[in-house]
Amino acid sequence: MKINNLSIGIINLSVSNILSVYEGCRKAGYNVEVIDKKNCKFKYDIIIVPGVGSFSSGMKYFNENNFSEKIKDYLTKPNALVYGICLGMQLLFKKSYEFKETKGLNLVNGDVKKFKNNKTFVTHLGWNKVFLEENEYFKYFKKFEKKNFYFVHSYFVKPTNKNEIFAKSKHGNKKFCSIVKKNNIFGTQFHPEKSGPIGIEFLKSIKYLKN
Repeated sequence: MKINNLSIGIINLSVSNILSVYEGCRKAGYNVEVIDKKNCKFKYDIIIVPGVGSFSSGMKYFNENNFSEKIKDYLTKPNALVYGICLGMQLLFKKSYEFKETKGLNLVNGDVKKFKNNKTFVTHLGWNKVFLEENEYFKYFKKFEKKNFYFVHSYFVKPTNKNEIFAKSKHGNKKFCSIVKKNNIFGTQFHPEKSGPIGIEFLKSIKYLKN
């Protein structure tokens, strides 16, 4: 499958700068557009939900602009793929406990919880390795096994179905889900667009999830 034949729509949540995601996807060879209030057609091969910011602010934008229903409708289409990055991945889950309990898109069953160390708030910031699980897509992503990607987050996702954990990473003594995959839903806790050349290669590889 040729990348330059695939189109990506990046949802502008208005809570983060999406320029780096846009440029990263463009460098990876995709045709890229931004989805916002003016352009809200979910007509792309891949929809990206990016994010740096709070869970509640992201969900407020989704709900106020009817994007929650649009993304669920998009996922019913053949060969659709939604990819969440960082906060964008967390928004795919049932609920989060960031500041207050907030309902998410509920596309993946599970919660978003806070890192704790002796009841102290702990932020995971910087480069870290990912350890992939064996699955039908492993052959496309095995080159990223134990490679370093850039993380910046204080909350982590906890899928109810362990089979939906695509990869794990470790923060302190805590192992957490750093990549999730459920049917045509995919998410990474790390930022490929901020991870240099290896991140661009990772963005190129998401096309294989559409097979």
